[in-house]
Amino acid sequence: MKPTDYTILKKIKSGDRPAFMLLYERYWDSLYRFVFMRTRDKEMSEELLQNLWIKILEDTSAIQTDESESAKGYLLRYLHYRIIDHYNSSKKTPPTISIDEFDPAGEIEISDTEYFEILEENEISALLSMIDEVVSQLPSTEQSVYDMRIRRNMSVHETAEALGISHKTVSNKLSKALGEIRDQLNPEYQSSKKLVSILVLMEIMTQC
Repeated sequence: MKPTDYTILKKIKSGDRPAFMLLYERYWDSLYRFVFMRTRDKEMSEELLQNLWIKILEDTSAIQTDESESAKGYLLRYLHYRIIDHYNSSKKTPPTISIDEFDPAGEIEISDTEYFEILEENEISALLSMIDEVVSQLPSTEQSVYDMRIRRNMSVHETAEALGISHKTVSNKLSKALGEIRDQLNPEYQSSKKLVSILVLMEIMTQC
């Protein structure tokens, strides 16, 4: 039985990165479709979604779930109002499609089919094992920084103190580690825009 969104969000709050990836994969496709339907703007859709993922990472407790422990309704409402905010700030005509008109099962013609590639949960496990293998080959300091910042959810300050290095060195070492992970991934994963986006989000969050 798959974990509910409520369970996944609790794990994310405790620093569980695989849990974040599961939520990301669960909703990435339908949320992107929802935004793109209303904007027909690829860059804007990406930006709004990335802001949402950062919000989930930084303020997980703000994400609400319904009686079935699903966060989908909240995520759709959040994006709906962010789209309206965007149009209001740019003084453009806001979208006319209401939130209730969204059909996640409906087909939308989008030329860039890479945006609809799916990583199954077993692929996520294989991917995490692959990442662990790359990390095990990094210099010891980079391994330690990655372990403290990504796996153990320690802050930059805590990591710097534990290793006796500067905050800047912590950020630099983590960036090198994430860059090496991207470079060493199998070609099938290197071409995944969603995966690259996950790693970018990890790097943004770990610099906080």
